[in-house]
Order: sequence, then C-alpha cells, then structure tokens
Amino acid sequence: MSIAQTDASGNQPEWRDFLRALYSSAPDDLYFELRCIHPTTGDARSFWSKVGDKHTLTNALNRATALNRESGYGLYFAPCLRSQKQGKAEAAALLPALWVDLDCDDDSARRAGAMAKLHAFNPLPSAIIDSGGGLHAYWLLNESTSLIDEAARKQAAGMLRGLFSALGGDPQYVKSVASVMRLAGSINTKPERGGVVVTLVELHPDRRYPMSDFGWLESQPQVEGIGSLNVVTLNGNRQHPLPKRTEGYLVSGATEGSRNTELFQAACQLRDAGYSESDAEAQLVARYVADGCSEKEALATIRSAYSRPPRDPIPSPRDQVEQLVNRYSRRDEQGTRPMVDEIREAVKACATLDPLAWAETRQQLRAIAGDTFRVQDLNQMYQQARREANRSQMTESLSAGGRYLETETGIVYEKMTERGLVRQPVTDWTGRIIEWITRVDDDGQEEHVMRTQVQHPMHTTTLDIPGELFGDSNGFGRFITGRASGIFTVYPAMHRHLPHAIQSLSGTIPRKTTYRFLGWAEHEGKRTFLTPGTSISAAGALPEPPEVELENRLSGYGLVDASWEDSLTAFNAAVAVFPPHMASALTAFSLLPLVQRFFPPAAMRPALHLVGTTGSGKSEIAALMTSFYGQFTRDTPPAQWGDTVNTVEVLGYALADALFWVDDWKPCYSDEKTFTRFLHAYSRGMGRGRLTKDSKVRQDRPCRGLLLSTGETTIEGEASILARMLVLEIPPWEKRDPGGKRLALADAHRSALPGFTAHFARWIAAQVEAGTLQSHLAREYELSVKGYRDKLTAQLGRQANTGRVIGNWATLITVYRLLRQFLEERDGDDGLPAWQDSIVQTAKAVQEERAGQVFIDTLGQLLASGDVRLVDLDSEDEVKPGTPIIGYQDRRFIYLLPEISLREVKPTQSLNFTTKSIGDQLREDGWLIPNTTDGRLTIQKRLRGNRTWVWCLKRQMLGDDTDDSGDADAHEKHRVAIKA
Repeated sequence: MSIAQTDASGNQPEWRDFLRALYSSAPDDLYFELRCIHPTTGDARSFWSKVGDKHTLTNALNRATALNRESGYGLYFAPCLRSQKQGKAEAAALLPALWVDLDCDDDSARRAGAMAKLHAFNPLPSAIIDSGGGLHAYWLLNESTSLIDEAARKQAAGMLRGLFSALGGDPQYVKSVASVMRLAGSINTKPERGGVVVTLVELHPDRRYPMSDFGWLESQPQVEGIGSLNVVTLNGNRQHPLPKRTEGYLVSGATEGSRNTELFQAACQLRDAGYSESDAEAQLVARYVADGCSEKEALATIRSAYSRPPRDPIPSPRDQVEQLVNRYSRRDEQGTRPMVDEIREAVKACATLDPLAWAETRQQLRAIAGDTFRVQDLNQMYQQARREANRSQMTESLSAGGRYLETETGIVYEKMTERGLVRQPVTDWTGRIIEWITRVDDDGQEEHVMRTQVQHPMHTTTLDIPGELFGDSNGFGRFITGRASGIFTVYPAMHRHLPHAIQSLSGTIPRKTTYRFLGWAEHEGKRTFLTPGTSISAAGALPEPPEVELENRLSGYGLVDASWEDSLTAFNAAVAVFPPHMASALTAFSLLPLVQRFFPPAAMRPALHLVGTTGSGKSEIAALMTSFYGQFTRDTPPAQWGDTVNTVEVLGYALADALFWVDDWKPCYSDEKTFTRFLHAYSRGMGRGRLTKDSKVRQDRPCRGLLLSTGETTIEGEASILARMLVLEIPPWEKRDPGGKRLALADAHRSALPGFTAHFARWIAAQVEAGTLQSHLAREYELSVKGYRDKLTAQLGRQANTGRVIGNWATLITVYRLLRQFLEERDGDDGLPAWQDSIVQTAKAVQEERAGQVFIDTLGQLLASGDVRLVDLDSEDEVKPGTPIIGYQDRRFIYLLPEISLREVKPTQSLNFTTKSIGDQLREDGWLIPNTTDGRLTIQKRLRGNRTWVWCLKRQMLGDDTDDSGDADAHEKHRVAIKA
C-alpha cells in the first residue's frame, strides 16, 4: 500500500512501520479512515483515502496531523479497512488484525501489570502501543479476513469481545469491526494526559497468526464492572467460584509438558463447582485446542474427570462470612460469640477480596465479634492473609527451580526462597526460539537446529543454533556471542540458566522438517526424488512436497512439473547441441545421477572432464547437462575450481543424486597433488579427513554429486586420473553449430529440461517399487563389462590397468540402454543419438600415461638422441667417452641398470615413482622378466667382468624388430646360464 511511501509531514517511523505491517497485503481500492475527535467538545471529523491513492492519502494524513497538533483533536484510525466512505460496521471490508485496549488510567503499576499480562498471553501480541492512558495490543493475521458478510463481522466482533474479556480490556471500549484506535506517533490530547505522545513500544511484523488460533475467544466469559470490581459470570446457573489457578488456565492456557495435567485439574474444579460436563467441554476444549493439542484427547480427559465423584465445592468468601453471621446473629442467653479461630478463618477466606469488598464484609464480622476484635485487628488479619495468599499464589506459579521472565531490561530469573522472592538478571537482552528445524539426510540421519531470534536494544538478529548446544550452557553462550556480536553477553554465574530460559520463554515452538540434500529418499513410505520446489514419486509430482534446503550457491537446482511434450522437445533440443560423436555419452552421463545409487556396489562412479579452448563451447555444453536438474547458464556454475577443494566437497555433498558442475580447472587453482587426492576420494565416496577442536574425527562430507568438470587443460602424465575421469575434447564451436542456431533453440526450451528429468525419475521410481530396477542394472552392467573387456583384448591385445576404464564405459552404456527403454515406452526415442564410445582411445591414453610406459618412452628418446647408450655384448664397439651407460643388450634381451636409468630419465621427465614401482608396472605389462627363483624384479648377471643386478627386458620394448618372442621357454636356458 502507499501509506509507507506517503509524503505526509506526520509520516513518522512509528506510523510507517506499524501501518506497513498492518496493511502490507491490503487491496488498493479499499478505504482507510482517519478520525479526529475533540476530547471536550466531542466534535468528530473523518478523512478518507483509498489505500493505493498516495496523493489523497498524504493530504488526509497532513490535515489530520494538523488538527491533532494544532487544534487539540485526538487522532484515531480504523483498523478495519472500509468498502465505502462510512464508519458503520456494515462498511467494514477487511480485518488485518485483532486488538485490545487495556486501560491503565496512567498508573505505572497497572501499566506494568498490563504489560506482563500481554507478555504472558498466548499467542504473543504482534504490536504494543502506549496510548498515554493505557496499552493497545494488536495480533496480526497471516491472511486478512474478509468482512463482506454479516456472519464474518459477528465472528470478528465476538473474538474482539473474547480478547477484551480474556485480558481484562477497557469495558467502555466498543468491541466492533467499526471501532477506531489511537494512531501511533500522535498526541493524546485528553486534558489529564498532559500532551503525551502515543508511542509504539513493540513491533514484531513476523508474528502473524491464523484466524483459527483465536476461535476459542468467542466462548470467553464476559467481564462486568461493579464499582472497581470485575465480576465474571460464567453462566446463569449460580455455580460456585473457581480457583485462581483454573481461571488463569482458562485465560492463558498451560506450558508444554503440563497441559494435560492442567486440563484435568480444571475439569475437576469445574465439576466440583457444579458445572455440567457439557459446560466444561464448552469452556475447556477450545482452550486445549488453542494450545495446539487434540480435541479428542481433551474430551477423553474431561470425561475421565467427570467419571469421579465431585468434591465439596469451594465456598466463596462472602458465603463463608454469611454462614458465620447467620450462626451467631441470634445470641442465646449466655451471649455466645464466635471462636477466635472461626473469625481468623473467615478473615483468611476474605484475602481474595479487594479492599472495597473487604470493608463491607468487615462490618458484618465486627458485628458478631463483639469486643473480642477491633476494626484494627480485623484489618491486620486481612492484610496478613493477603500477604500469605499472594506468597502462596507466587509459590504455586513458580516451578520448583523458579521461573524466567522477559522484561524490558532483559531476561530475569525468579525463585521463591525462605527469605522471599529473589530476582536475578540473566541477560540484558531477550531471545525466543521461533522455529524447531529438523534437517534430514538421505540416510535418515537427523540434525536438529533451533532457529532463535535474539533482541538487544541495539541489534536484533536470527541464529540457527545446533540443538546439542542447548545441553552445553557454556558453548551455548559462546555461540550466540560469536555469531550475534559481543553485546549479547550473560551476567556472571548465569550461563547455566540461559538455554533453559530461552527455551521456557519460547512457549510452543512450531516444528519444521527439511531435507538438506537433492536426491532419492523414502518419503511417506514411497521412493521419492526430492528437489527444491518439486518432488517426484511413482505417482508423479507430490501435491505437497517436503521442504528441501540447499546452500545459496545451489539455488539453481530444482525439477519442474512440465508436460511430456514440452519436456521431450527440450530434451531433443539439448541433445542436438552436443558434438555428434560424443552426444550419446554426454546424454548418458547427464542422467547417470538418477540411477547411480541403484547400480551394484562394484560399479564404477566416473567423473567427466570437458577440455576445450576458449570459445569451444564447453561451458555451454556443461550448462545444458546441468540444466537437467535445474536452471543454469554458462555463467552460473554451481562451483569453480577456483574455490577451495573443501568448498567443492561441501557443495557436492548436498547433491546426492544430481550432476555437479565445477568450472574452469587450471593448475594454478588446484595443483596436481590436491586434484589427484580429491579425485581419488571422490571415486571412493570418501571425504577429506578432518579433526574437531577436541581432536576427534569429524564427520566427513564427501562430494556426492556426479562430477562434471570443465577446463582448457587437464593433468598430464597421471594414469590414475585418466582411469577415474573420462576426458573428452570438445571441438571448436563453429564446426558444430555455425551461427549458434541449435544453442538458441535449446535456450528457448531450457526451462522445461528439468521436466524431462522429472518424467524419467517418475519412471525410475515405478521400476524401483516394482523391484526390477536393481537386478536389471546389475545384469546389464555385467554384460557390458564382459563386452568391453573382449573388445579391448581384441584390439589392444592386453588389458593391464584397464579395469576402471571398462567399468566407467560399462556404467554409461547401461544408463544409455535404460534411457532408450524409457523413451521407447513413451514413443520418444527418435531424438536419441546412436551409441558411440571411445574406450579404445581411453585405454591407450591410460597406458601411455602409466609411469612404466612414460619411463620407457623417455628412455627411447634419450637413446635416439645419443645422450645415453646401451652397450652391445655381441660386438666390441668402443663406448663414446662421457656418454652414460644405462645397460647392455644382446640379440634377445636388454639388461637395464635400473637406478642409473632412472637417474638419467628424471631431468627430462619428472616421475614421482621409485624403480620398484616402475619395475612392477613393466612386469605387469609383460616387458620385464622377473627372477624365477624368488620373483625379484632384478637378476644377477656378469657384465664386463663384474657381477651386477639388472632388469631383464624384452628387446621389443624399445621397438626392436627381432623375431624373438621372449616367451618363457626361450628365456629358460638364458636364466640357467646366468645362474651358472
């Protein structure tokens, strides 16, 4: 509305903030009424403006403010907006809040009592205004209530009357939807108020309640005033009075943990006082339900109380005195007088009477007491009885360990001791738990967080406090001080009170369950794919999905409930952008996260790295692949390699079943050691090990998202990386999509791409519930592994260190076949590209990057350059002076000196391997012939008159053309000769 933006001279912060909270969602065409009433003449003037008319509203506020400040008119406003320019109830159109006027007659003690009553009321008020003569309180509604029909207006008026009755509001105030209230920031112009300014004391715009929370107020008893007394008439059947405890329960309810007990006690008191069971139900059920409990449970408890015989009712003080007077008013000849104890008991019963009622009752007691008691004696007994009653009431209201109060100066601890009531300050600030959040992981583990609002006169903030800190008072205080600032401290020796104080002052805490991950989980007994906003089961999108909370960096994730036609169009457009020779692999990798957890445990978990020069379009392809799980562009990757590896792990942990794109790998961002360690941990599903401050192992947070990396380069010379990560080189963009037409089409339909994933997830959920998916994947994966193993054997002739490569491609082709089955069932497989892989090239690359192969290749280059030399044992060639000899050769074998060879290779090629590691790989590849006696890598041979240990290698290793196969039989004689 325009009130918050009006240019009125009186538009002070109190007006602006309060009216903004009151009418934040009000329609612009309703009327806002300002009413000016002179306190002595009674003259009234009204100013009207539509809520959305800034000019008229500014004019109305200026004119009303001038009358208030210059002519002595009181300034009021109508909380209910009007449908027309009339102040009657029939014109009231919208109820934004409920309110109450507590008259304190400008008395500080009564004002403090009224404030305490408001703070103890459940629910707490959203705003409190000091009018100068009393307090006005408002309870904002989370949805403003329409007052178009008469029934709604009567209901609202009934709730206002009930609210006034429950809190002891001003009996002279008219409880109607047509009523007006003083406006915050105006001047109270009543002569006896001395020109005090109406002040906004408290404002909590976030405290909003449904109308149903106040339904119980319609049945509240009405308060009638008799002199200075408030007489409560519950009904017209002359029931006996109720204890203060029961009356307090009817007004304010009970705290959590004692509600059923208080309900039972109240039911017993109503029963003893002569109320019927139906009367008790009318009074108590609404109260119990308003506390957030079950109506069925309330009826059962009341029924239990009424199944027991009633006790003697509590006589009223006047009844007790009346009985005593009747007994002794007719004196016999001896002039019988009441006993001292009888008088004392009668006076004690009068302790609850106010002084005016006591003065009347005292005359009756004095008449029958004769000379035994003077008026002064009776007054002293009355005052002593009142002190004892007050102390007893205070003791009853305090728990065994005391209680906590929220005051204007902070949190206070009260406790009744033998020496009286003791009050100790806990803090100079206040705090309340506004929400209890349970965060659930996909393995069912729960983490409890208490969302707490802390308020200091200088600062207000909201903290998410781990639940376990409520059991650690010192850690609790340190956490708040560390997160909120140093002004939130605790008074000395009061740390142990702080957690319980905040907890007890919070009342009933609303609970919320959230999921801190994206992926599959059991929800309400069904396998469900959970994402922010939309969650999918076998039945489709859930009508009321659970809440999924992710880090801000992951805000782009979330499926959508799109039609199948739009989803399939988006899928075909995205696949058309991928390079044709790798489109099938990229598509399978994009949708692998949906089924990865259903693969057999031995299946590989690959990563994918897209390599390309600047402008090749690798980021566009990665963005399209990630868009299967949300809304992403080339400029909005979830993470970058420029982040720390710890950050990458933490962000990837939440993506349990989604693609995780980490952009722009460069050696300067993540060195070889760090990147290799991260990738090894990723493939094993492990996080980086860390210790807590107590030297305990902290729960690791491995990267669970399927890793999609992009960059202009990758780590070279590291076979373990190539075995775990598929590296695909993206060809230049101009050769694939001249003019970017395919990308433009994909962008036009990108928003529906997560809808395709939603349809696929629904199909997968149905397969899981049918119990067929896991067995199908296991069977297909095993067949794919066997097929690829045979393929590599046929084309490469060996399979050393190709197990991971085979597993990676077997996983992708299994997903591809599953996707094709899904599309065929939906008659949508026309756009799915034919399967193509590059497993042979990958296996060759892995072999080439193995340390043994790199060692041999470098050695060959050194030999070709003449920097090192092998001495031929079958010739008498002279060795060139200064050229290092790395070994010897004959027509069948090479006898390599391992340590000398590695020493010569390292200046040319950095190898972080020992001779043993290299020798093991050469033996594994079939180049090195080990010692037959003990399996050692070296054999002993006499060379040039010296016996030395050498590697015996096949000559084919260095590309020799000899026809010696080097099999075991051919070498056996040679080995015997060496031993001889």
